[in-house]
Amino acid sequence: GYNSTNEKSWRRTLMAKFTGVWGVFENLDEMTDTIEEVRSKGIRPTTLSPCPRHEIDHALGPQFTLVPWIGLAFAILGCTIGLGFPAWTASDWVLPVGGKPVVAITPFIVIGFELTILFTAIHVLAGLAILGIIDSYRFPIPKACKEYPRFQRDRFGVVVRCNESQLSEFETVMKNRGAEEVHVEKA
Repeated sequence: GYNSTNEKSWRRTLMAKFTGVWGVFENLDEMTDTIEEVRSKGIRPTTLSPCPRHEIDHALGPQFTLVPWIGLAFAILGCTIGLGFPAWTASDWVLPVGGKPVVAITPFIVIGFELTILFTAIHVLAGLAILGIIDSYRFPIPKACKEYPRFQRDRFGVVVRCNESQLSEFETVMKNRGAEEVHVEKA
């Protein structure tokens, strides 16, 4: 049945303001050191960067994502439809030609391959978009941080969502690691 309490808590979560610390770094090494220290305290930070850097990925550590599983599921579905639909149509409308089998797998491979690629590509892109939207609600970034212009040019950012009791701890971590600016926000 319908539970209005769950809906209200879900809306509160979506509308919740940001509580945490975010810092601006000039050097990539300082940023990655900060990420590793924050992770050692059991919190996964969000990063902002003007360009993709593999050092950031290494500092963030391994991540679980549903994208490969989405790709696999829809590849199997595409292949199944690509092989099953022509076999079904050939067996429904039999056109015997020179004693050849009606359901021959070889000519259906092309259709199966193409539908595998098509289903995988379309659904992985849709999955990326949907998961990105969901993550933007699960891991909010403060508005001031989003509008900070230098993250698009020459600065790196680390955003740490935490409890109010941890704010001073992470502020100290960022300052000790060489952050140019540290901003503390409370909901």
